[in-house]
Amino acid sequence: MLRVMMLSTDLQRGGLPLRLVRLARGLRDVGIEPVVGCLTGPGPLSTVLSSGGIETFSCDARGRLDASCLFRLARHICYYQPDLVHASLFHANTAARLVGRWDRPRPIITSTVTIEIERAWHRWGEAFSAGASDVHVANSEAVAAHLREDLCYPSEQIRVIPNGIDLRVLDAVSAIDRRHWGIAEDSWLIVWAGRMDPVKNLPVLLEVVQRVGKSRKVCAVLLGDGPERAGLEARARELGLGDRVRFAGWSEQCAAWLKAADCLLFPSRTEGCPNTVLEAMACGCAVIASDIGACRELIVDGREGMLCRVNDTSAFVMALTRLMNAPEAAARMGEAGRQRVLARHGIEQVVAQWADLYEKLIRGGL
Repeated sequence: MLRVMMLSTDLQRGGLPLRLVRLARGLRDVGIEPVVGCLTGPGPLSTVLSSGGIETFSCDARGRLDASCLFRLARHICYYQPDLVHASLFHANTAARLVGRWDRPRPIITSTVTIEIERAWHRWGEAFSAGASDVHVANSEAVAAHLREDLCYPSEQIRVIPNGIDLRVLDAVSAIDRRHWGIAEDSWLIVWAGRMDPVKNLPVLLEVVQRVGKSRKVCAVLLGDGPERAGLEARARELGLGDRVRFAGWSEQCAAWLKAADCLLFPSRTEGCPNTVLEAMACGCAVIASDIGACRELIVDGREGMLCRVNDTSAFVMALTRLMNAPEAAARMGEAGRQRVLARHGIEQVVAQWADLYEKLIRGGL
């Protein structure tokens, strides 16, 4: 049986680690043995994986500059003897390139899942060490273009495999009961989910709710946490949003909220292949998103959702108002989005693409 070591920077709840969990489960179902680890200490997803019978490890890094985690990673590699190493995110990519062949030659796959616009040193580090990877995987054509044009990766090294959605899991979920949460049935429910980082551009969402809420009944529920949360809560108070914006923290009920929502509002400044957008589309929820490359790959403006210029609050207000005035259009967009996910992003399709890449690398067929 092929054994793959999947390495992430951490196993906290967030986009990439959650996708690794889905991928690991899918790989196991097709006869590939995943071993999932992280450079930091164990996270909540370590427990999720272990309880599902997937072996995990951690390298217990105490900070970004704790190089001792590399020696612990090398020990894990010697112990598990993976046939190949598949790393994701800058720190894990770097670590895999440095010690992935510690004990013997093996293929190294690294991957990028977003377009980096804030940390220039991440870009320099990726570009400098890229040659130590056998293959580098992007999760969208937009990210692949970023790798070629900004980081100067050779085209022959890049592969594109999109994010996958487990539709069976989502379809088994029922919508939340609005009454239980004190949300009026005639209020337009906006949902957002993710890690509250600067690139998510959530002040735009707050301003949109404040402006639309002056004349319409609207409620926004933000699912997630992160370094920006305290500042966002303060900004919501400044805008006098009260119950119109609720910070619900991380939730196991993301799909249930999306099924109850009238739309997902997603004002990010950059993304790779946004999992929240895919989940919303899979749940039949209309999407209003930033007009960035990754979202343009998922949404044709006016068909699967609506696209607005980045940072253009007025454009988001207009898009939201249009949907509120035409709920039947929102329903059509939700159904079109679901069909797009069914056609391109089912987890079985994505697992098959990863399994094929692994097999080709092991056979030296690339």
